[in-house]
Amino acid sequence: MSHNGSRSCGHQHPAIFVFIWMTAVYCASLFHCPQMVELGSSVNLTCFVKATSKAHSYTTPGGMTAATCSLSEGDCIPTGNFTASVINSTSSVLTIPKALETHQGVWKCVGNADDPYQETCRMSVVKIPTCEITSDQNISSITEGAMLTLAVNLTRSFCSVPSRIRLLTGTVSTSLNKGTGTDITPGVLTRNFNVTSSHFGDVSVLYTCHGDSRNVSCTGVKELVEGTLSGVTTSFTDSQPTESTSSVGPDSDPSHLNPHWRHIVGITVPLAVIIIVMIISVIYKIYKNYNRTTPENNSPQSPEEGHQMLQTSTNRREDVHEMDKM
Repeated sequence: MSHNGSRSCGHQHPAIFVFIWMTAVYCASLFHCPQMVELGSSVNLTCFVKATSKAHSYTTPGGMTAATCSLSEGDCIPTGNFTASVINSTSSVLTIPKALETHQGVWKCVGNADDPYQETCRMSVVKIPTCEITSDQNISSITEGAMLTLAVNLTRSFCSVPSRIRLLTGTVSTSLNKGTGTDITPGVLTRNFNVTSSHFGDVSVLYTCHGDSRNVSCTGVKELVEGTLSGVTTSFTDSQPTESTSSVGPDSDPSHLNPHWRHIVGITVPLAVIIIVMIISVIYKIYKNYNRTTPENNSPQSPEEGHQMLQTSTNRREDVHEMDKM
């Protein structure tokens, strides 16, 4: 019985396989659109029609006709801001130049208004936020056990279904919203926690819409490292001078120094030049005054004066000699 049934299924009733093949082809998706698109981006929707259809139209989730295409004539008539064109004898494409929130939902490619098997596709519109992550502590290091508050300043985000935003610190994931709203307004979301070894690592924000998770582009705190809170700019770290060096080379160029040191060098160099000039000027004045105040008898004598003094000394010796004889 089972053998006959198998033969009848495999050989006596080939129409069954033809029916299955036709069902698979008919049920295959003939209308393609992206599952999720970024708000404001350009989107293409492609419709493949059966050979018996000469014309078809695109219907928006709001029930409006976006374009009507005639494959036999190779032309499309779009409405509003939409554009459309015929690709070949069996397909056409509808272009949404700028995706709006109203474009989310079910789109239809209709060949016959009375056709119960109209081709559809569902499209979701998402706006991924941006953010800035800051810390409440103006310190240059953080240790395990410390109480830390991270604030996430988010821009507006949108998802056609309730979305979730999570803060990732190391291997710890913390929810920033309840996941019940489709439109998250701009604002600051904060989380307080005692730092554990699991918190050390990369810091990021994850946005999930329609089961698709994407990293949010954030500035500020990027990483928690044990002993150092990197990525945070504080008044304390800004005031620290750069490491000094005694070597002479490109690294000693004042342009590579901390801004505070550049100001100090800019003041010190001119001041040193002024002091040196003043010292030289004082030394010169002292030397000049010394030459002016030197006694005249210290100056060299002329030959005539020397001869006269020698004659006087000789006469005195002769007078002394004469006195001795007396």
